[in-house]
Amino acid sequence: MIVQRAYRYRFYPTEEQAEQLARSFGCARWIYNWGLQQRTDAFYQHGRRLYYKDLAGQLKVLKQAPDTAWLAEVSSVILQQALRHLDAAFARFFKKQAGYPAYKSRRGDQSCSYMRNGFTFRDGRLTLAKQREPLDIRWSRPLPKDAAPSSVTVTRTTGGKYYVSFLIEANVQPLPATTQETGIDLNVKELVLSTGRRFQPPKALKRLEQRKRRYQRACRRKVAAAKTALGLDPHAPLPKGTRLPISNNLHNAHKKVGRIMERQANVRRDWQHKTTTTIVRENQVIAMEDLYVRGLTAGAKGTAEQPGKRVRRKAGLNRAILDVGFGEIRRQIDYKAQWYGRTMVLIDRWYPSSQRCCRCGHLHRALRLSDRHWTCSACGTRHDRDLNAARNILAAGQAILQGADALRVHE
Repeated sequence: MIVQRAYRYRFYPTEEQAEQLARSFGCARWIYNWGLQQRTDAFYQHGRRLYYKDLAGQLKVLKQAPDTAWLAEVSSVILQQALRHLDAAFARFFKKQAGYPAYKSRRGDQSCSYMRNGFTFRDGRLTLAKQREPLDIRWSRPLPKDAAPSSVTVTRTTGGKYYVSFLIEANVQPLPATTQETGIDLNVKELVLSTGRRFQPPKALKRLEQRKRRYQRACRRKVAAAKTALGLDPHAPLPKGTRLPISNNLHNAHKKVGRIMERQANVRRDWQHKTTTTIVRENQVIAMEDLYVRGLTAGAKGTAEQPGKRVRRKAGLNRAILDVGFGEIRRQIDYKAQWYGRTMVLIDRWYPSSQRCCRCGHLHRALRLSDRHWTCSACGTRHDRDLNAARNILAAGQAILQGADALRVHE
């Protein structure tokens, strides 16, 4: 099976390369935001839609204009790719796969993409457009033999690290077939399989979260001091149009927060990939719930007229769900199952897997979320809530594969 795979490596740019990349990041971000503003204004003011070809034709005019002549200092491939990314963002929005595209900020991770006409890759040395020397890449793992990258994406994280991603076509061989099947129950504390195996998120995530909060409090104190120096209320929002002076201490504090968040993302991503790869390798059929993560992590603040209840508790639950990464785990199992010849089955999100006895099928609607262990009143079986749910999910997935009638959501 021919698939597209990304190989990511860290590199260390020279001062000249870092300066040129900073200009590239800024130009790509500016073009993306400019294109988003053009498309938004064209639709709401004139009722017409703009596409990539409409915006790409204006790049030459922007480069020749006195106010935006600095766009000519970077490769045109970067600007064109920024508009293509915007076009893809709108395509996902119209398919209801994502929200309306948002403006890119200079505070987050910065990236720009190069197509084949924007870089040279020869003998393991990558040279980007507008640069004279190849990048100093740390090859943590080898690229596939005779790999020809179709595109290259350069990223600078909030913590100041540089990464380059190669997108290549690779031939993935399916894994040997196995008779083992499993159902997955996701919760904020662990991932439970119907076989009884459990995968718990790394404990390092909690330690990093505590450290991040400490650094964030330091940032807030420095922001409050800067507001006080301007004669503003340190606890009030910054007035519109007021630019807060960024001191070196505040800049360093923001970098500390960025490094911690980057570390959190790396730990979480490593755990997710190892867990999903293990599940896909060991099981031929994988059943899991079609969870609505966006609804699960919605805020509980409500409105001024009808304020929400237990806001702090809901915020803590949202953080726990996002720490585990329900949506990312499902996405990884989905594409890895396709790669390696496995079958993934999605169960209706309203299926009462936690309230049904996996042995006799009796439904217990009076169960509470705090009941981690309960006894079936019909057959007397003692159940672990999560393990019982995983077994019910597997049974429902097997019924779907066997062509049984659709599961009834409300009984």
